[in-house]
Amino acid sequence: MKEILEIKPLTGFGDIKFGAGQGEVEKILGPPQETETIDVEEEIHEVVVWSYWEQGHAVYFEKDLGDVCTNFETDNENALLFGKKIFKLGQDEIIGLMKENGFEEHEIEEDEDLDEKIIFFGGAHMQFVFDDDSLALVSWAVAMDDEENIRWPGK
Repeated sequence: MKEILEIKPLTGFGDIKFGAGQGEVEKILGPPQETETIDVEEEIHEVVVWSYWEQGHAVYFEKDLGDVCTNFETDNENALLFGKKIFKLGQDEIIGLMKENGFEEHEIEEDEDLDEKIIFFGGAHMQFVFDDDSLALVSWAVAMDDEENIRWPGK
């Protein structure tokens, strides 16, 4: 099992690229500590989620695409984005870091009941979830065009 910490928008996570199969992910991260199958809201397909609780990661596999990786989440405090420890940065610093790396357009959604704020960067297919002004979770996915066709990395 290898520790991976480098978030690569539109590409993957460490050595794992979007489009990797379950066998490839298991070779790098080891077997998951938990697996769960979920139905995606408002869509007809299932997603299998592999959770690595000790490492703070989750890997999502789309059943309809042959169980390939399409999304990652992490709450590992040592995760890196563009060489920076992302969980050490505040909201404005994250927005600045994303802008420095070509991802300017973003939206902010606030849920005052949950005391949660989500910053979406559509061009990077990333979201940053803040809980009480602290970054709690980063989620990123494979790129899609306007017609929702997947753009796999390197293709």
